[in-house]
Amino acid sequence: MKKTMKKISALMAVMAFAVFGLTSCGGGGGSSEAEANDIPTDGLLGELPMLTAKYCNKIVDLREKMFSGQLTEDELKKARAEFDETEKERDAKLLLAREALNGKEIPVEVQEGVAVKLEPVMKIDASGKGSIYAVVKGSFTKTIDYSQFRNYYMIPIDTDGKAIDTDRGGMWYKEDGEMSLDQTKEGTKLVAKAYVSVGSTSARSHNTSEMKRWAKIAKFCIMDCTTDAYKKLKEQLEADKKAEEIEAAKAVAGE
Repeated sequence: MKKTMKKISALMAVMAFAVFGLTSCGGGGGSSEAEANDIPTDGLLGELPMLTAKYCNKIVDLREKMFSGQLTEDELKKARAEFDETEKERDAKLLLAREALNGKEIPVEVQEGVAVKLEPVMKIDASGKGSIYAVVKGSFTKTIDYSQFRNYYMIPIDTDGKAIDTDRGGMWYKEDGEMSLDQTKEGTKLVAKAYVSVGSTSARSHNTSEMKRWAKIAKFCIMDCTTDAYKKLKEQLEADKKAEEIEAAKAVAGE
């Protein structure tokens, strides 16, 4: 018995080393694979939000099973094999879903008062396994101070006009290279890149609620984060997240 327990402990230690370096998915607003399967797949991002949440939840469930302390040595080995197989399946399906999106377009709008002019659509760059971006070209419409420029956020907006995420500063470049402090002059050509928070195997907040929001993306809006319009979107998103947390808590409590 002692020998068996030592083997299990050793195996658990090896698994702990491997598993803790893997995807860690945030909770809240639904954590089951079944709930993830209900995420719509007919939006601009196709089935990628659904797959992202589905495999995040599945991997979390398997990890909890492996660390439950209730498995025999043989059951633990089987669970580990299932974990590895799930990872391979996830990577393959996410890669195909990402490739289907590569080059697709998402509309982009610029809030009144923001000193940039952009093309009407952003194009998705989902190549490789890293982060996904929506990319667009444009130019500054006037010379502005860099501190003001840093207030320009790229906000994903859903089909109901609500913000999907409000903490997106995005990335801004000169068309021919990296942006520097003295390049916010009128007429400067630029490239803007907005982060699309789906389809990454290393993300730490791919819960079902977040992916439901991304599944409904309608456009990006370039906004000044000091304006009332931005603040209202942020307040609405925080209220929605709070409501999701309460509903999840009620489900756990059986209410």
